[in-house]
Amino acid sequence: MSRDRQIEALNELLKGEYMARDIYDKTKNIQGDEQVQNMLAKFQEDHDRHIQQLEDRIRQLGGEPQSGAGIAGTMANLSAMYKSLLGPDALLKQVYEGEKMGVDAYDDRLDALDPESLALVRRIKEEDHKHLQFFEERINQEKSTLR
Repeated sequence: MSRDRQIEALNELLKGEYMARDIYDKTKNIQGDEQVQNMLAKFQEDHDRHIQQLEDRIRQLGGEPQSGAGIAGTMANLSAMYKSLLGPDALLKQVYEGEKMGVDAYDDRLDALDPESLALVRRIKEEDHKHLQFFEERINQEKSTLR
């Protein structure tokens, strides 16, 4: 595993963290459901911390951290803002899918990482799994109230 490949993999993960953080930032105040607002704010803080950790690791490896989520992030933000206006159910489903894609992205890059980066990524991934569990529980609550 080359250092350049590790930096590239970590920057790809960093981009996803920016995307998640930005979506939560843009949608938390639009959402009328207080529990969802609080959850989005908490998860935004988690992703802010992940961004800092990944940036620090990239610098330790001698790389330059990517800044921002790029065009894909802008499109995801617009979609999430629209979904947040449709209510908590639509937003939760979209954000759940985004978190799931993020976890999958971590899984896809494990082989490119050195032991220290791997330990960091596993900690982040574990936290993102907790986000997924919350989303699943809340989506099931939404389904129950619709019956």
